[in-house]
Order: sequence, then C-alpha cells, then structure tokens
Amino acid sequence: MSSSLGLRTRLARSAVPTAAMSAAAVTIPHALGLGLLAFAPVAGDLPVATLALWSAALPGAIASLVAGRPGVVYAPTTVVALLYAAVVASLAGAATSLGMTAPQVLAACSATAALACGFQWLFGAMRLASLARFLPISVTHGFAAGVGLAMVVGQLRSGFGAGTWSLSAHVAVHAAAALGVVGVAVLAQRRWPRMPGLLTGVVAVAVLVGLGGWGSALAPAAVKSGFALPPWPDHAGVPWRALLEAQGLHLVSLALLMAVVNSLEVLVFNQELELDHGLRGDPNRALRRESAIGALCALCGLIPASTSASRSRIVLARAGASSSAGMVHALLLLLVAATGHWWLDKVPMACLSGALILAGLTQVPAVMWSRGYAQAAPAAWSQGWLVALVFCVAGGAGALVAGLVVATFVLLRASASSAIRRGHLDGEVRSRRLRRAVSESWLAPRMNRLAVIELQGMMSFGVAAYMAEQVRALLRREHEWVILDVTRVPAWDATALVQVRALGRDLAQQRRQLAVAGADPALAAQLGVHVEQFADLDRALEWAEDAILVEQPALASTLIGPHADLLGELGEGVSDEARYALEAVFTHADYRRGECIFRDGDSGRELCIVRSGHVTMATQWPPGSSLRLATIGHGMAFGEMAFLNGQPRTACAGAEGRAVHLLKLDRPAFEAWAADHPRDALVFLNNLALMGTRRLAATTRQLRAVLENGPASPAVPG
Repeated sequence: MSSSLGLRTRLARSAVPTAAMSAAAVTIPHALGLGLLAFAPVAGDLPVATLALWSAALPGAIASLVAGRPGVVYAPTTVVALLYAAVVASLAGAATSLGMTAPQVLAACSATAALACGFQWLFGAMRLASLARFLPISVTHGFAAGVGLAMVVGQLRSGFGAGTWSLSAHVAVHAAAALGVVGVAVLAQRRWPRMPGLLTGVVAVAVLVGLGGWGSALAPAAVKSGFALPPWPDHAGVPWRALLEAQGLHLVSLALLMAVVNSLEVLVFNQELELDHGLRGDPNRALRRESAIGALCALCGLIPASTSASRSRIVLARAGASSSAGMVHALLLLLVAATGHWWLDKVPMACLSGALILAGLTQVPAVMWSRGYAQAAPAAWSQGWLVALVFCVAGGAGALVAGLVVATFVLLRASASSAIRRGHLDGEVRSRRLRRAVSESWLAPRMNRLAVIELQGMMSFGVAAYMAEQVRALLRREHEWVILDVTRVPAWDATALVQVRALGRDLAQQRRQLAVAGADPALAAQLGVHVEQFADLDRALEWAEDAILVEQPALASTLIGPHADLLGELGEGVSDEARYALEAVFTHADYRRGECIFRDGDSGRELCIVRSGHVTMATQWPPGSSLRLATIGHGMAFGEMAFLNGQPRTACAGAEGRAVHLLKLDRPAFEAWAADHPRDALVFLNNLALMGTRRLAATTRQLRAVLENGPASPAVPG
C-alpha cells in the first residue's frame, strides 16, 4: 500500500513540470499578445515590449508566491487585459488635450486598474462575492462572448498586426499569417491533444516566416532592444483634477466592470474547485488577497494578474491539485520576461494577432454557437448575444449597463412567473373553525366555490400585473369567493396595490368577492372597498365559509336559533329525562370581547359548550402573532382533555372577536349525573369522542399546512 502511494506521489511530482510548461505554452503567446495590444497606444514613447513581458510575468509570480493555492495558476486574464487596453486607449486619446506625457498616461492607467482592484477588495471585504452567482447565465455568457468578440474585432481593426486596417496587400499578408497561426493551432490540437496548440501555431508560423524571408513584409512584435526593467509611472505629474473632469465617469465604469467581471470569474472557478476537485476555499478571501497584490502591481504600471481558469484547468488535468505547478509556471514566465529582448523582435505581430483571434473565439462560450441552445433557450441565447454586441460596440461601460438591465428584466420576469406559489381551486383548504357535523356535511360539497391562491416574493407593479392576469386565468365559473394569501409577500410596491384594487373591482362586477389574507393592516385603506382584508388565511376562510352557510337560512336557524338545544351534538341519542337532568347541572358564564377563558397550564376540569359567539384556541393569549389552533362555534365543546383526564390545560382559550356565552359542566357534577344515568353517560362520552375525532382531523390538516414548506408547483404556465 505504501509503495503504491509513493509511486503515485512520484508520478504526480514528475507531472508538475509538464503541467506547468503546458500552461505556460498557452500563457506566453496569449499574455504577450494582450500586453502588446494593451500598451500599443503609447508605443512611441514607452518600451511596450518591456511592459508586456513584465506584465505577463511579474504580477503572476508575486501572486503565486504570496497567495499560492493548490491547483491555481495566476496570470493576466483576457477580461482584465482587454479592459486595461480600453483604459490605455481612452487616456492616450485624451493625452494631448490634457497635456499628459506617456509616463503620466501609464500612471493614470495604473490608478484606474488599482481602483478596479479596490472595488474587488470591497466585494471580498463585504462578502459580496457570492452575489455574482445571481447574475443570469445569459449575462455571464454575454460578458465572456463580448470579451472574445472584442479581441477578434480588435485584430480586424489593427489589420491583423499591421497597425491599421486597409484593403491592401500589406494587410492581406498579415491576415494570412494570423489565420495560419489559427489553422496550425487547431490542427495541432486535434492531432496531438497533449501538445500546446497555440504556442505551436505561433512558433511554426514565425519560423516559417523567418526561413522564407518574409519577415520584412510583416511588422515585428517589438523593436530590438536590450534588457530593461519596466518604466516607472509618473504619478506626481498627472493633472488629476482635469483628468477626472474629462474621463472620470468613463474610467470608473471601466474599473467597476473590470472588478465585477473578474470577481465573477474568480467565484465561478472557486465553485469548480470545490465541486469538481474537493478544494474548498473562501472566494471572498481569495478576492481580497488577489486585489491587494493586483493593486500593488497596477500602481507599478503592470497589468494585474488574477486566477486563470483556463491555465489552472490544464494543471489540474495533468498534475492534479499541485501546490507547486503554479510557482513553476510563474518561474517560466519570469524566464521569458528576462530573455524576451533577444527573440521577441523576431516574432511577427501577425502571429500574436492570430493567437488573440483564436483566444477570442475560444473565449466565447460553446453554447453561444450552438443551434440547439438557441432553439431550447432562445431568450437566454438572444440576451447573451445582446450583451456581447453591446460590449463590442459601446465598450465595457455599455456592456455593464446592458448586463444590469438584462439581469433586472430576467429577475423581474422570473419573479412575475413565480408570483403565484400555489392555487387551491377545489375547496381543499378549510378553516380551523369547528362546526357541527351537519354544518360540515353541508359545507364540504360547496367549498369548490372558493379559490385560495398563495402569492410569494416581492410584489412590484409589473409582478402584480402579471399576477392579476394569472388569477383571472385560474378562476373557474363556479368560483364566487377568491382569497389571496399574501403571507409570503414581504413587501408591496405602492403601484402594485393599484393592480390588486383593480382586480377586486373587476371581480365585484362579476359578482365575486375578493379577500386578501396576511397583509399589513396599514394597507387596508389602499386596497379599496371591493377587497376584504383579514389578518391571516384562517380568518379569511371563516369569512367565506360563513358566507356559504348564510345561504341556508333554515339550516342556520336550526344551528343558532333560540330554540336550539343546549347540548347540541353532545346530546344526540341521550334520553329526554337524562338530557333535562344534565342541562340542570350546567352553569352559565359570560366573557367580554378579548377576555381570556383559560390559559395554557391552568387547572380546571370544566367542559365548556359555546352557546353564543365563538371561542378562539391559540398557543398564547391574546393571540396576536401566536399560532391560532381552532375556532369553536355554536354548539361545539372544548376543554374536553382536562375534563376527561384531569391534566392541565394545553392551550389558551378566549373571546377574540365578540362576547361569548358559555355553558360549563364540572366533572364532579357530571359524575353524579352519570351515576344516575349510566347508559346515557356512555352515549354522551361517545359523542364527545366523535367530536374530538373531527377536531383531531382538523388539527392534522393544520399541521400538514404548517409543515408544508417544499417547492410549490406553478399554478399556471409561466
């Protein structure tokens, strides 16, 4: 066992240099091309080759040394480099009007990049990195595709490394060399998957150009120069006030976009490390550490490095979660930076242009090219391409605005489509009101005239409008009462209440009644006269049930009229002689509105029967925000558990809505009556047990509703 473990360890160690070289083979042409592209606007006054070489190597080496993590490779990323290029281009264009020299332009660029790192550090410090996952997939695809297309379009504008676009043989030669790199890289990758295709394409075409004597027809990547360290930015000479007035908003938007997109890439790759490789880490901490190192490098005039997902995947595939592969990769790039002055002038710019074209095309997510994805998810596909095209046309600031707008509309659409959590349209939802069996048997088949619709999420105007349309589509011809349960709606937009008020008016015109259950009482005045309002769903259900019961006057008078017997259901089957004897031992008690009858834990063995009004059972008194257990109506008994077993009360009871008149039967009085009427006592206790069984069934329904917290099925197609 130990020998096999040692063999695997040796194999893993031997794979580290190979993995690092494979990752560096992608980084070298990619980073050099991006660096030369970024610093091109200041090529006349600054050694852009030196800046590109050290930007490709030094920030990643520092990050690997200070913040090295297993399986992670730090390098200049496409997004950061391209946005840095946009900053350089903007400032170089405004340098003449602002009187800025090239070192001052470099200083302003470095300050903007450092600001982006500052934004990114704040994301990590405020633990907001995870919020990036709430961006819709269409927006993230659009950012990635926009960066890739911008790289391709940038090469077209620069004439594939010729410096400018024109219909000439000079540009055609550069295009041929650039496309040759793309072709060789793709063929090499397909034929030899382990070979770094991008570097192979660049080297092969560069060697072919040199051997063929065509080097004079192609612009070199850099002029021949000796070894040099990167020039220091002139921070002190920048006219900061004039710069902020002229370019401040644009630069801040680019810095914010750089921070948002790079944070998103770091977050997504950290999730991949955790889910696919078991490498757990704190993305917020990673952002803070990378931001601090990036800000330091940016202030030195270098392009900040960040977690490179593509190069890290190469290392993970070849060497696993190696903690040293990233450092070896950084050392290789430092070697390139130290020796680049010997060979960089012999590499045609067209070769690096081809590398950028291929990198740009591969930067576009594969699903964006998929016809199947376009057919299966046309909305997400079109939104992604919209953001990508805005990125190409309007730059990073426009893409950020477009992405946020798309994200907002996607979020609102998703909120609207899920505003209805569940619809109960067949009368399956009942109140906790306990009624006599004859009332229940009459109500049950008529409850399909009640529709209960549960709402959820923030209710804005657009969401409420969509919700109202869904409610109208859900209702059937037999529905006469409609209850909107808004318990799960945390907040209402004032304009959303207009939609609810209009819905109530429309339903009233159709001779239907609308009620809202669980809303803030402060909203009552804004709901209008056509919308009833109740503190909770149970009270709203009672309202609808009572409205249905009123339709049967004869039945109602039998239940609540003055001639109704005192015992109600408890007296069914009891002989007249025994009934009169039992009624004689009852005592009468009146309770004012809001008065408590008994509390949880109280002693007492009286059985109570409601003569008028109704009694509320709750976990606390007054009920307020406590759980409402049941409502006891006329002719119904409560307190039977203490009556039967002598245990303390298990709930609170009181007269919540109006005054209550009770009949009370004390246990000793009942036992004396039972001794004289044993057969009738058994009938009485059997009736009490049947009433308790119905109450237990109602409690079971209530418990199921309380525990039901799983995802609800959509009421109607969204």
